[in-house]
Amino acid sequence: MMRILLVMPDAHMHKLQIGPFVRSMREAPLTLTTLAAMVPPDIEVRLVDGSVDPIPMDEPADLVGISVITGCARPAYALAAHFRRRGIPVVLGGVHVTILPGEAAPHADSIVIGRGEHAWPELIDDFRQGRLKRVYREQPLPDLVLAGVPQPRRELQRKSGYMLPNTVQATRGCKRVCDFCTVNAVWPRYLKRPVADVVRDIRAVPGGRFGFNDVSLVDDVDYAKELFTAIAPLRKRWGGLVTADTLQNDELLDIMAGSGCVYLLVGFESGDQTTLQGIRKNFNKVLHYRDLIAGLQRRGITVQGCFVFGFDHDDTSVFESTVQLVQDLGVDIPRYSLYTPYPGTQLFQRMLAEDRILSFNWNDYDTMHVVIKPVKMTPEELYRGFKWAYKETFRLDRILKRVSRPDIRCAINLVGNLAYRIFVRRLYSEPRFSTPYSVSDPGQPPAPEHWQAPEQREVVACPG
Repeated sequence: MMRILLVMPDAHMHKLQIGPFVRSMREAPLTLTTLAAMVPPDIEVRLVDGSVDPIPMDEPADLVGISVITGCARPAYALAAHFRRRGIPVVLGGVHVTILPGEAAPHADSIVIGRGEHAWPELIDDFRQGRLKRVYREQPLPDLVLAGVPQPRRELQRKSGYMLPNTVQATRGCKRVCDFCTVNAVWPRYLKRPVADVVRDIRAVPGGRFGFNDVSLVDDVDYAKELFTAIAPLRKRWGGLVTADTLQNDELLDIMAGSGCVYLLVGFESGDQTTLQGIRKNFNKVLHYRDLIAGLQRRGITVQGCFVFGFDHDDTSVFESTVQLVQDLGVDIPRYSLYTPYPGTQLFQRMLAEDRILSFNWNDYDTMHVVIKPVKMTPEELYRGFKWAYKETFRLDRILKRVSRPDIRCAINLVGNLAYRIFVRRLYSEPRFSTPYSVSDPGQPPAPEHWQAPEQREVVACPG
C-alpha cells in the first residue's frame, strides 16, 4: 500500500507543556485533515503537527507533503531536505509557498500554489503515474462558491493536542486589506461554502463545541445570518473570528448568540484612531470599543481582544496605556503581538523600501519577535515593552478581576487567562525569546526570482 506522510512543522504557537504533555492553545488546524480527506482510500496517510507531536524522521513513506507558513519556512525546508536525502519525494504547499514559490521550489520535488482542493488530487494521480509536475496551481472558480470541500478526517489528528479540537470553515479570504495581513495575497477573493455543506460538517463534529477558523467569518452579513440560523437547531456552542465593525449589527449579534456563539476573537489592534487609519483598518472605531465589548458580554459571549505593538505612531508609553485600556474595556482574554511585515503584504513592501527590516530570518516571523526598526523607540525598547505588557496584563490580581463574573463565560475566561499566564513564563525563560531578532543569522531579503514559480511544464519522474 502506498503511504503519504503529511506534516506541519512546529510553528512555536502559544502552547502549554507539562512534562511530555503538549497542548496547543489554538484550534486544531484544518489543512492536513482536509488534504487527507482527498487521498484515495487505497493509500495510507498519516498526519503530524510538529507543534504538538514529534515529527517521525524515520517514517516509511512514498510521498511527504509539508504545509508551510512563513514562521516555520526554514524548519520546513530542513525537513524536506531530510526526507529527500532518504529518497522520498517532497511536496511543499501553504501560505509561504504561495507567496514565495521561487524560494520554496528548490527545496521540493513539487510545490502547490494556492488552494489545494483542486491541485492535491491531481498531484496524487500524477505521482502514481510517475509524472509529478514541478508546480501545481489552484484553478479559478467560476463564481465565489467554494463547493466540494470534503469533510476533514479528524480521526487522524490527536484531539488532546488542541484547546479546541474540532474546527470548521465556512468562508475563505477577507474583503478588507489591512497592511500587515497576508490573507489577500493568498486568497484575493472572498469565497463562501454552501451553507448545507457547512451544516453537514458541523453536524459531524463530535461533542457540543467547535470553532470556525475563518479569518473574517461575517464579511457577508446575509450569508452569515443564513448560516447561523441554519446551525442554531444543532444546539452546539462555537467560537470564531470577526472584525470589530461587524459587531455594531445588533440583529446579527442576536442571531449569532442564538446559534450558540460563546467566544469571539476581535482584532482591535490599537487604541489610537490615527494608527488604525495608517494600517488601513480605519473601519475600527476606538470610541465604539467599550459598547461593542459590552454588547457581546451581555449576550454571554467571551471577547478575546487582540492588540499590536510597534506601529509608527507608537512610543514607549503605548505599553502602559494599552494594558490600562484592556482593563478599562473589560476584555476577557487579551492577546498582544508585534507589528510584523510578512512577505506579500503592503507592510513588507513599505518596510523594504524604507530599509527598516532588521531580519529576513523567517524564524523571527512569529509576531513575537521585533523584525522592523520602530519609528519612536528602539527595537530593544519595543521588545521589552511587549514582554512587560504580557507580564503586567496576566498578573494574578488582574486575571481574578477578569474572571470574576458568575456566568457561563467564566470557565472559558479562566482557562484562557491561565494559559496565557503560563505563556508569559515562556516569554521570560525560553532562550528563543531572549533577543528581539536573529542577530547571528539575519537572513537575506527575497530575491526577485523568489516571487515566481518554475515553469509548470517541467516534469520530474517519481516512482508511482
